[in-house]
Amino acid sequence: MAYTGDRAGALAILHEKRGWLPSSGRPNSGGSWWMLALVIEGLFVLGDRSQARELYPLARELVDTGAVMLWPIFRFAQTIAGIAASAACQWEAAEDHFQTALRQAESVPHVLEQAEIRRFHAMMLIDRAAPSDRERAHELLGEARKTYTLIGMPRHVEMTQTLLD
Repeated sequence: MAYTGDRAGALAILHEKRGWLPSSGRPNSGGSWWMLALVIEGLFVLGDRSQARELYPLARELVDTGAVMLWPIFRFAQTIAGIAASAACQWEAAEDHFQTALRQAESVPHVLEQAEIRRFHAMMLIDRAAPSDRERAHELLGEARKTYTLIGMPRHVEMTQTLLD
């Protein structure tokens, strides 16, 4: 819903299913971690950085479990942590998470996740807006767009192009 722009619908589901999120410091089900990943990504895509930032401690806990990839959503734990760290403006942590996630995605290899990591990393750089960030963001977005084109994801090509413009 977040990717289609249905903000109200996405936030309604979050409100209804908030109890499905993992509980800090306790064993949690795989489903609760999946929900965390989907919620962080959805909030970030919707531009709701304030709610996504609140979930960064849980995203760090997810990474600390040793999880690499959440199946069946095929999103890397480090990618989710990078997105949440970006929302929290914890730039160094976000950089570390994205770099780790990209190394992991390249080693598998997981081509789609590589593109997604590059897109989210670029969005973080655009938000941070340090002197060389715009140039690096354009480079990452160009690489992501190329991959999205190769694997036939026109909506992601469009999203990436919008970020480039």
